[in-house]
Amino acid sequence: MKTLKLFLSALLITSIFTACEDDSVKAVVKSEVSPNNLQTPATTAFVLTSAIKDQNFATINWTAPDYGFAAAVNYTLQADKAGNNFANAVTLASTTALQASLNVGAVNDILLGLGLVPEEATSVEIRVVSNVNSHVATVYSNKVTLTLTAYATSFPPIWGMGAGLNGWGPWPDKAVEWQSTEFRKYETVTYFTNGETFRWFAQLDWGPVSYNFPYFTTVSPVFVNGNDGDSNLRVNGASGWYRVGVDLNAKTVTAAAVEEPVMYITGAGIGGWDQPGTGVSIKMTYLKPGKFQADANFVSGQTFRFFGQANWGPVSYNYPFFTGGVPNFFENANDGDLNFRVVGESGSKKVTIDINEKTVTLGDPPLPVMYMTGAGIGGWDKPGQGVSIQMTYKSPGVFEATANFVSGEAFRFFAQADWGPTSYNYPYFTTVHPDFVNANDGDSNLRYVGTSGSRKVTVNITAKTVALE
Repeated sequence: MKTLKLFLSALLITSIFTACEDDSVKAVVKSEVSPNNLQTPATTAFVLTSAIKDQNFATINWTAPDYGFAAAVNYTLQADKAGNNFANAVTLASTTALQASLNVGAVNDILLGLGLVPEEATSVEIRVVSNVNSHVATVYSNKVTLTLTAYATSFPPIWGMGAGLNGWGPWPDKAVEWQSTEFRKYETVTYFTNGETFRWFAQLDWGPVSYNFPYFTTVSPVFVNGNDGDSNLRVNGASGWYRVGVDLNAKTVTAAAVEEPVMYITGAGIGGWDQPGTGVSIKMTYLKPGKFQADANFVSGQTFRFFGQANWGPVSYNYPFFTGGVPNFFENANDGDLNFRVVGESGSKKVTIDINEKTVTLGDPPLPVMYMTGAGIGGWDKPGQGVSIQMTYKSPGVFEATANFVSGEAFRFFAQADWGPTSYNYPYFTTVHPDFVNANDGDSNLRYVGTSGSRKVTVNITAKTVALE
């Protein structure tokens, strides 16, 4: 009898472990689990700002599910736009604890990846997903709704186009850039022609988004409604240089007359130390605030420097000023004024300086590059090799390519023919075609979830968008 009992006990234990491999047991376990309870925080509306990006803005708590046995549980705090039923759920935190502290900067990047519009309050649902192992069914908590306002982390420019500026096309040669350092606020210094019209565009093309006179509620008297069929802005002020600010949130346009921005090169390195604005000194072409360009005949072994006015002072820029980079065609002359010395061969060169970036470049700069690589397009080959794809440069920040996408697989974008230093994963972008989701694979790559096949993808690094046709 003892032998029979031992045999039956062993058979029962074996049966239990065998049954645990069956998916039907998962359903039984799930139905018996007391789900965890996600607690609603005292405050449910949060405005995130860059000033507090390193701080925590909320601590979310929940209770442990009751599995009926002591379980080591991994918790994932997920979020998605309210009403989306977590179809595009992203991970806010992963932990074994019963709470998660949410960092402003980290969560803000995740929210932008969800497509939240900066500075616009949006309802977001959160939940906790509890996992033990492959033999125990996943448990989902109740949902809690938060109102979150994200902040912008990139500030793409807008462009002016029209006869009031450089002319009505072509793109991008005649476009005038309005730079931005704040969300939907722009400013530049440029030349306007009296009586002519122009408007602003959100992209380096005629569409889809542009801003004419009626868009704004307050406009400087320097500009009036062109009443030209398209209601462009007409330059009402005298022809000349103006500092013009555009606020698309407040819908205002400001303008103030200013002096022409100038930059000169002078020195034996370009033919002689004539006073800037006289003799062989060269007046550079103004490109945009802080950026100038000129063609110069450089003389090997001789020195020169840049001057910010048609005079020796007060402003000049010598070699040490340009900490952002100087080509090895020049060196520090170490001559008391620390001028530039030409060490390359004598000859004509196009030189561009950027006072903001503190850089000097020679020649036409090479076009930016962008690569795609990953199993989502055929394999994780090093960018620039194998099945990786070099995208076509279309305009500043914009690249496109046609790729054979593999459903369920991941990939990412790389800004050089190498793994580093710069790449762009799913959370970088604020607007992404729904056939791409966050792979949540440790690197937060983009996962393609559409039907496998050839499609054209367009990525805009400035506007942080990924489009798919």
